[in-house]
Amino acid sequence: MNLEKLFQKAKTFYESPSGKTIAKYTRLLFVFGIIAFLIFQLSQIGFSKLWQNLPTHPLFYILLVVLYFTLPITEQFIYRLSLKFDFWSGFKIFTKKKVLNQEVIGYSGEAYFLFWANKNLEESSKKILGVVKDNTIISALASTLTAVILLSVFFFSFNNSGLENTIFETKNLLIGGGFMSVLLILFFSFRNKILSVDKKTAWLMFGIHELRICWVYTLEILQWIIVLPAVPILIWFTFLSVKIISSRIPLLPNRDLIFISASLEVSKFVEIGEAEIAGILLTSTVLTKVMNLIFFSLFSFNNKGVENENLNHNS
Repeated sequence: MNLEKLFQKAKTFYESPSGKTIAKYTRLLFVFGIIAFLIFQLSQIGFSKLWQNLPTHPLFYILLVVLYFTLPITEQFIYRLSLKFDFWSGFKIFTKKKVLNQEVIGYSGEAYFLFWANKNLEESSKKILGVVKDNTIISALASTLTAVILLSVFFFSFNNSGLENTIFETKNLLIGGGFMSVLLILFFSFRNKILSVDKKTAWLMFGIHELRICWVYTLEILQWIIVLPAVPILIWFTFLSVKIISSRIPLLPNRDLIFISASLEVSKFVEIGEAEIAGILLTSTVLTKVMNLIFFSLFSFNNKGVENENLNHNS
């Protein structure tokens, strides 16, 4: 049996009722396995010690709220380049989209937005699908390129005595910048065969995504520095690299738990205690999930649900 037939057979089975059931329980088993391993790791640290190391600086929590709403706000600007809808109502939609992608499975939020947009916007299904597709592709390109650059900086840093000699070292910037330039040239050269939006809109979408990604990474490192200012910044780049790598694994549920578990293992080899890093990451994860529950519920039931609103106008 050749590879193509094997792939087709696997796809047919996956789309069958039995295949979907197996896939569902496999994901659940995976999530419970990660949770069980994480609980074991935390028990080795000691829950009382963990409680003592929860962040107390108020700026940590302010930045957490800012980080939470960064994606819904930036997606407003991106989608409103091509589609017309009210800013506030759209903000609620994109917050729910974010929650679905985080708590269910990757791209379930895009499926939800497609359903909502087809029902509420005076645009053709083809155009809406094209905008969602373009945003997904450009977002993936921006995040991948940023990840490559940051990981390159991180791995090069092992060959230097200090981070300051790495970030601003010319050869590293040239390598990363050259790689990014080649990919961007190839992508935008074949834009007409990949994207439905015009060149100007595509560049605007790419720029907004890049700004968002850099903003998020900067604020996350700032959060960690606020709680543990004595830790060298290179150590925080280590954890950021772990997060980038874990976030690049497709279709995995609860990547935040994977990140925490991996970070606890990494903390054994760097100059930071397990209890301290666990306190920071668990606080962020738990409060993010609480906000997901609150805002998804609030935006689903407030005013009889935003899906029933007529949003065919600009703010």
